[in-house]
Amino acid sequence: MNEEKVSSRVIWSIVATAILSFLGILTETSMNVTFPKLIQQFHQPMGTVQWLTTAYLLVVALLMMTSAHFNAIFSKRRTYMIGWIIFILGDIIAIIASNFWLLLLGRLVMAVGTGFALPLVFNVIFTSVPLSQLGKYSGFGSLIISLAPALGPVYGGVVTYALGWRAIFIIILPVAIISLLLGWFNLDHQKPTAKNQFAYGQFILIGISLVSAILALGQLESGRLTATIVILALVAVVAMIGFIQVAKRSTNQLIDISVFRSKAMVMALLIYATSQAINLAVNFALPQYSQLTFGTTTMIAGLILMPGSLLGSAVGPMYGSMYDRLGGNKPLTWGSLGFLVVMIIFSVMAPSIATVGLTIVYALFTLARNLTFSVAMTAGVAEVKPQQFGDVNAIFNTVQQFVGAVGTTVAALFLQTSGTTKAAIATQTATGFSHLIWFSTVIVAISLIWLVIYMKTKTAK
Repeated sequence: MNEEKVSSRVIWSIVATAILSFLGILTETSMNVTFPKLIQQFHQPMGTVQWLTTAYLLVVALLMMTSAHFNAIFSKRRTYMIGWIIFILGDIIAIIASNFWLLLLGRLVMAVGTGFALPLVFNVIFTSVPLSQLGKYSGFGSLIISLAPALGPVYGGVVTYALGWRAIFIIILPVAIISLLLGWFNLDHQKPTAKNQFAYGQFILIGISLVSAILALGQLESGRLTATIVILALVAVVAMIGFIQVAKRSTNQLIDISVFRSKAMVMALLIYATSQAINLAVNFALPQYSQLTFGTTTMIAGLILMPGSLLGSAVGPMYGSMYDRLGGNKPLTWGSLGFLVVMIIFSVMAPSIATVGLTIVYALFTLARNLTFSVAMTAGVAEVKPQQFGDVNAIFNTVQQFVGAVGTTVAALFLQTSGTTKAAIATQTATGFSHLIWFSTVIVAISLIWLVIYMKTKTAK
């Protein structure tokens, strides 16, 4: 049986949007390696510097919620161009930043651009690729994007070591121009005919909820439950309830929340979220652990992550094709069980694991985690009607960024130190890293519950 042909314009459109998304994630993951340097240069504590990642991911998450709206009112090319221009503006601000707060502003502006680009990758796939090849092309798009966390740490480490952290933002400019040319000549420029009014009230409510939740987590660095934490948590819950109630009554929804009636889609989303939160937590923690405990350079800290990340990226298309052939059950089961086994090994080794061990275990970690992550989104989308694909895409991408911010914040809490000497900081960082890995292992074990429910309730193949 012959597969339906996917045009070269669609393929290049996927490449163009994926490259811009790649650059957004590349700069995010490369910055994690620079934190010890930035702490010294700007005289800011880890809890403040980590907002370069946390706030970035949070802004991307909020923009993801608007993707269904922009898909309804703009052509794919226009959405892409808006994202590209904003991303480049933020990049320039980061290059010229003379203090930490200007650098943070540049990163937040770049996050807005990434927030336009990232959901557009899968919007192109879900609206232009036959259902029989969704897994294949989702894997293809994911391959390009997932090269960013593979190259990000070593890119950030080597560039910072040789040229300084500003060069991270300078070097990506030619690649962004290539992406612009591919997008301009290949992306669909036909404007949708549907009318769609932006749901400002719903956006504000969910924005308040997500920001309050992250701020509440960040406040836990005090080590005790304060009134501020309780108030922020309550605000987050009340705002989320308000968002749901307003969306239910509205004929103009920011996203179609009726997709949550599919229990299998929700379980696939939880599996996806768990693997992403732990991935971002470990990706954040490993470079800090390597530099602060073992005294490695930024370059070595980045190289530790590279083999596993490259390996994980390479198997992305294979994992996507595996879903096309086998459906969701087997890949998600193999990935979830493998992920748990690797995390148990990681936990046992964590108190004394050194550079070579970190490199090997992280490679195994990425292989197992990427199987669940790559398949979960496609499995979740398959559980809803085709006209809801855009909404589910927006939900998965929003959750991906938000739980990434949560994972980064939690990792920063575990790694906080109070020592004033290098030896004290090294010891406290090692202890915090070990506790983080054990905590993550427990979360992976709990996620097996989501897998069982998914398999019992799914309707797709």
